[in-house]
Amino acid sequence: MISINKISIDLGSKQIITDYSDQIPGASITVILGPNGSGKSTLLNAMAGDIKPTKGTITIDDTDPALTPASQLSKLRAMAIQNQNYTLGFTVKQIIEMAGDSKEIIEALALTELSNRQVTTLSGGEAQRVSIATAIAQKTPVLLLDEPLAAQDIENRERIIKLLQKLAVSGTTVVLVAHSSESELTWADKVIKQA
Repeated sequence: MISINKISIDLGSKQIITDYSDQIPGASITVILGPNGSGKSTLLNAMAGDIKPTKGTITIDDTDPALTPASQLSKLRAMAIQNQNYTLGFTVKQIIEMAGDSKEIIEALALTELSNRQVTTLSGGEAQRVSIATAIAQKTPVLLLDEPLAAQDIENRERIIKLLQKLAVSGTTVVLVAHSSESELTWADKVIKQA
């Protein structure tokens, strides 16, 4: 479970999140929903431990990610960022295998035909699927995804959702950011709306 306890987050002189608390249940899919600039990605980055709240705490099963060394944090949570840019000429398969076993994930996300292509040649949606696959391959208890459905067509959206549902059933806590235009969320166990 992820516990968010009265956090505020300031970036520069602007307060992005103010006195916010919530509980995210384990082994479930939670969607953080809201328009651009509402603090969705900031909240996700705080859960990841990449941003420390100005006040308040976030814990993942009693561990504060902002105070946890990277080596331990990498066993606790994996994250796929939006707009992943690859600069090194590894293949899709090599990138995913650096994180863990790739075969099943490559098939599940329809990356088989791309597996021997260099990641620097991928479209935005393809690179995003590789980023999601890499995060999943790490087999961490918590999976954090920043707008994983944004650059996907209907078929790939369905593939991603189906895989996330399977992960949640098997015990993974999935938290993902979606734009407020995302209307069909029957597959989510919980929706957090950022204004």
